[in-house]
Amino acid sequence: MVSKKSYELNEEMLNKIISVAYGDATLKDEFIVLRAAKQNPEISKALNSYKQTAKEVNVLREEEYSDDLLRNVVRKNFPALKNATSFLFDFYSMVFSRPIISALTTIILIITIVTTLIINKPVQYNYKYSETEIINADKQARQALAIVGRFFKQTQSTLENEIMGERVAKPINEGIGIVNNILEGETK
Repeated sequence: MVSKKSYELNEEMLNKIISVAYGDATLKDEFIVLRAAKQNPEISKALNSYKQTAKEVNVLREEEYSDDLLRNVVRKNFPALKNATSFLFDFYSMVFSRPIISALTTIILIITIVTTLIINKPVQYNYKYSETEIINADKQARQALAIVGRFFKQTQSTLENEIMGERVAKPINEGIGIVNNILEGETK
């Protein structure tokens, strides 16, 4: 003898009914619900009610709003972003975001460097000095150093005798003499 299942309207069955009504149920769940609806009028009534609700929900469409209304809402609710771009950032973006410009910049930079090196190459003198020119230059350098040496000797003697002796030492000696006189005069 085959026993019949009694289908009760519990929470699990209600979830299956809703899934069937909205078309989201598996084939097994749909079979169980349809069979239960034939046997239980309460389940049949709930299924029909949810199917009607699903039809009404499917008929509803999203309302479309004009772009001006959306811009106004966004402008009022969200603060505007500050434009913090600078010339260097724009230049960097332009050069490195586009491969052609980046390649051209690299080529121009390399050409500039090579051209600068070619134009400013070091000067090479191929002049050979003769023995007499070298001896003459040595003689002139010795004479110039001798003149500078005599000037320094004269400056040294002037500094020692006139400036240090007369202008620095003499006032210091006089000042010390005055201080000695004052101190000797107080002790007597």
